[in-house]
Amino acid sequence: MMKGVRVPERAYTIVLWAISVVFAGFIVGLGNLIIGDLPQVESSLSPDQFVPAAQTVGIEREINVIVRREREIDDKLEIARLQQSQAQRASQTATETFQAWIQTRTATTDPGQDPEVIARTRQLEQLKANERATQDAIAALENERTPLAQRESALREQRAAIDRLAQPAYERALFWQELRIFLLRLAITLPMLLVAAWLVVKKRKGEYWPLSRGFVLAAVFVFFVELVPYLPSYGGYVRYGVGIALTVAAGHFLIKNMRHYLERRREVEAQAEEERRKLVTHDEAFKKMAARVCPGCDRPIAAMDGSETNFCVHCGMTLFDHCSRCDARKMAFFRFCMACGTPADAKGAVAETKGRGENDDKSPAPA
Repeated sequence: MMKGVRVPERAYTIVLWAISVVFAGFIVGLGNLIIGDLPQVESSLSPDQFVPAAQTVGIEREINVIVRREREIDDKLEIARLQQSQAQRASQTATETFQAWIQTRTATTDPGQDPEVIARTRQLEQLKANERATQDAIAALENERTPLAQRESALREQRAAIDRLAQPAYERALFWQELRIFLLRLAITLPMLLVAAWLVVKKRKGEYWPLSRGFVLAAVFVFFVELVPYLPSYGGYVRYGVGIALTVAAGHFLIKNMRHYLERRREVEAQAEEERRKLVTHDEAFKKMAARVCPGCDRPIAAMDGSETNFCVHCGMTLFDHCSRCDARKMAFFRFCMACGTPADAKGAVAETKGRGENDDKSPAPA
């Protein structure tokens, strides 16, 4: 089936769609930058901003003093534990050496009367005393640190209680800040969506519709896609509410148009064929015939195996006729015969085709 749309027209259609998409992409990029930078109009909030400074300055100062003292004690404890470990190893080594030596001396002399035995015993006792001294130093440091840790824990609990009291004020301030930012974003995206809806309703057949179409694509994308990551918990209600409203409006518009279309089709089908043909353009007829649709009633063209379909079985419009000069079968909407180039005579062709059909009906059946 031949197509009536010129090749340049199809190319222009593709190029204009590409322009619409590119234009929409630039608008989306610009809108994304604007929406992403909107939080910078507000200063960042933190819970500490809502805590009374008079109640926390003294607590923070005392906690800092305690923390510094605890660090000093921890450093001393580390050194003391290292000294204790060294003293324990020295004492253990001396004890093992003394026991081996005393067993050797027992076989030859009286250990109790040996001055060397007494000296070694005193040396071993000194090592044990050093070990006990390090243990005492560690215990003293730990005893000093325990009340500091208890005081620090009490102060931090007191500070946490103050923070809990300030939390509601922080959450309220954060809510209002998010609301302001969201309303700013909505003030940008919602008018874009409304303008896009107006363009679809009023300008979709205008001369600059490809650019308007790009704006429509960008507005829909920005509102329903780009706005999503920036929505607070309550923002979804706005987005879904607007979506429902637009869906209802679009449904109402389509239902109304469909009723108007059906009523107009009934009125057109009640007219004579010559009047109906005047309402169908040449290119429109080619497109519909290529899609196997009747240009007069938009219903599918019925066809039966082994027979030619010359008329629409629904509205009776002539679809194919014969050239008045060469009798070639051609589409009734051809302006010229494709076999001999004779200009088409719609009235004569229709009459001839209908007459031909009547003659075929009146021809006697073969015996």
